[in-house]
Amino acid sequence: MLPSGKVKWLAAYSDNVGQRRFKQFDTRKEADVFMVRVRSEVAAGSHVPDRAASTVDQAYALLIAALEADQAARATLHNYRVYYLGHVKPYLGTRLLPKLHPADVGDWLERLKADGRTDDTRRRARIVLGAIFDEAIRRRLAHANPVRSLRSRRKTRRAEIREVEETIRIPEREVVRAMLAAAADTDALFLIARERGGEVASIIEVQRVSADHPIRAVRAFRTRHPGAEVETFRPTSWLRPLLATMALAGLRIGEARGLSWASVEPEHLKVREGVDRYNVRDTVKTAAALRSVPIGPQLATILANWQAGTTGDGDLVFPSEKGTPIGYPNIVNRQLGPLQIALGIVAADGSPRWTAHSFRHFAVSLWIDEGAKIGQVSEWAGHESPEFTQRVYGHLFRAGRTDRRAVTAGELSVLGAIEPATSTQHGNDNALKNSASATA
Repeated sequence: MLPSGKVKWLAAYSDNVGQRRFKQFDTRKEADVFMVRVRSEVAAGSHVPDRAASTVDQAYALLIAALEADQAARATLHNYRVYYLGHVKPYLGTRLLPKLHPADVGDWLERLKADGRTDDTRRRARIVLGAIFDEAIRRRLAHANPVRSLRSRRKTRRAEIREVEETIRIPEREVVRAMLAAAADTDALFLIARERGGEVASIIEVQRVSADHPIRAVRAFRTRHPGAEVETFRPTSWLRPLLATMALAGLRIGEARGLSWASVEPEHLKVREGVDRYNVRDTVKTAAALRSVPIGPQLATILANWQAGTTGDGDLVFPSEKGTPIGYPNIVNRQLGPLQIALGIVAADGSPRWTAHSFRHFAVSLWIDEGAKIGQVSEWAGHESPEFTQRVYGHLFRAGRTDRRAVTAGELSVLGAIEPATSTQHGNDNALKNSASATA
């Protein structure tokens, strides 16, 4: 009984190092439950007294200090800070590490979902929290990682269907072929007229004119489309070799920007460096990303022709006019995006359909389609493990690509020669062919 007359129950025990510890409770039941848990933790050597426990905020600071000491990439530090400050700290920052259990992590992820965070944001925030606990365990501030121990809830049938529908999308071969062909047309200037209605921008007309004397054509084009948004786009000389490198060798855009001529050989590319969001060129971020990627004679010729036509003594394959790495916005916003708009390869809202990373997916799908084994694909792509490759691209190994070669072969084995198409079918085929770039 306290001097105030209030009754408290005192739990007394010795911790892992034999130090006597005490904790008060309002009820005997609470004290008994605590003692059962503490005795189990002390016996297992995993008990951390509340007075000695660190908060998630404190453990995060230790993680950042460790990453800085290990000279982690600037972009990596940026991502950890963004996801912690925006999605972990507001919810869990003041919580004690030993007081966070797998159920608490599950509740936190549900709150993030209720607050409008996307699945990708929640996944990245979960990775950050898991890394915080890993560092805390290394420093003996925690003995278990509740993030790793969290069991995922079994998905409902509708959730499984949505997950399958949202599987990574990959450009078709015809789309990539059309983009490579248009990117090679450096003598052209594409005039694009678009009409914007709210968040949607619809393409009205795209016209190709000569880039030598475009002023009169641009004026006439603007006159023909009063009130419309008129844009001009001219492919740069580096766009086709850069796009081919990503689409045929599977390089990440940062790896392509950091590629040096010393790493280009007739039969393979050696991936050693990358360029981050701050345009800083450095060694690739993981050991798995250090790799040699085999290339065929087509890509080797494209790069050889590109090298023969370039001037300057810089070592970068794709340098800017100043000899520095080409900026990410310059590639995506000024070239890759407008190229797709000029070809009508757009989403429902009029935005470019494919990101730079889509062409890395395309390269991986080509390797799989041509019979490469999962270990080869994992090594060439620079994945952390074949398990990761299976998790992301397993559906391609199971189902194959949609070019229907296997299906066509099966049909031929049953039906023999392909039946001639009727005029109506020819008309439909032509319509489909002409709209392929807009619907692929």
